[in-house]
Formats: sequence, C-alpha cells, structure tokens
Amino acid sequence: MISVQSLPPSLLSDGPVIRLLDIAIAVQESRGKLSLDDEIRRYIRVVGGNWSANWNCSVYVATGVLDAAADHVEINTGLESLPSNFLEKMKRACGDVEPAEYLRMLAEIVRTLDRQGVPEYWQLPMGGWEFLQTFPHLFGLDAILADEADRTFTDVVGSVVTDEHPYCHERAASYTTEAQRALTLFPGPDALRERLSWATRSRLQEVIDTINEHMQREHS
Repeated sequence: MISVQSLPPSLLSDGPVIRLLDIAIAVQESRGKLSLDDEIRRYIRVVGGNWSANWNCSVYVATGVLDAAADHVEINTGLESLPSNFLEKMKRACGDVEPAEYLRMLAEIVRTLDRQGVPEYWQLPMGGWEFLQTFPHLFGLDAILADEADRTFTDVVGSVVTDEHPYCHERAASYTTEAQRALTLFPGPDALRERLSWATRSRLQEVIDTINEHMQREHS
C-alpha cells in the first residue's frame, strides 16, 4: 500500500490521475456535447482492451491512485508543494467542488462503470481520442500518405517497413496488428473510412498483405 506521506510526485505528474482529469476537463469544456460516463466507459474500454496498458495500470489500480491522490491533497494544505501540472488540471476539473472530494467522486464513478462491463462499439461508438489510442500507427500512416500523394498506396505502405529494414519487425507488427484489429472490430466494407478516408476494408487488407510479403521475402 502507498502511504499518503510518501506518495511519489510522479503519480501526480503523469499516469492515470492525469488521464482521468484530462477526460473530466474535456467533458466540462465540451459544454454538454460529451458525457462523463461515456468518456470514462471509453477509458475503461481502451485500458481493458490493451494487454500492456492493463498490465501496467489496470482500471482498478487507477481508482486506487485517485483515492491516494485525494488523501494526499487533503493533508497538504500547502498545495503549492504538489506538481504544477496536476494542480492546474485538478483546479480546472473540480470547479467549485473540494479537490479531495472531487477526486474520490471521480474514483467511485470509474469503479461503478467498470463493474458494469465494457460496452460494444454499436452501443458506444469509438470516440476521437479513443481512436488515436487504438490506431496510432494507422493514423500516422494517414499523414505519410498525404505527404506522398504522388506515390501508389502499395509503395507508400512498403516504404514504412523498408525504410526501417532490417530493424523493421516491431514497426511492421504494429501496422499489421492495427490493420487486422480494424478489420475485426469494423468488418464492413468501409471499415475505418469514417475516421481515415483511405482505410476501407480492401486497403487495410492491402496493408497487411504488403507488409507480410516484405517480412516473408526479407526475413524468412
């Protein structure tokens, strides 16, 4: 157990507390366009759907860090000793609510929603920030395609691994994993086209085939 007195400043400088405060701020500043419950459900879905994220800091652990942060804030009347990034976000998120009370309330909301299970995408569509966390490499490929519009799609996809060759295994795996995940989660012909204009089912399959062909030719 983390004692209140020895709570590392790094836990309040980055990590789940900051991520959840960012979500709360985005909801408040959306002026009713976003729902706090829905955005937290998306947070739960992102963490639960990523083995590395869940292994490093599960949603259950995140709520414990929020509670520890609340205790730490409560005993530190001189809040200037806390990380400035945390203080700035906490003040924006809390509004007129006492900071420690708000952090505990946020933790309880996360716990309650986590117990309800993860919503399917047809129940709760993927949000913009959620898309960036789920498909960062495909999003990055979109920028490359825009910069190299004079080249064929296959040539551009091939270059993302050949430019890293022979140390391309991790990058190749990231692209093909995201493309296959998109095909599985969104199996219709448009796939991710709503978010990325090029990312139809056939194009995503082409990403997989092109990269696999390189790996088999150069590394098998």
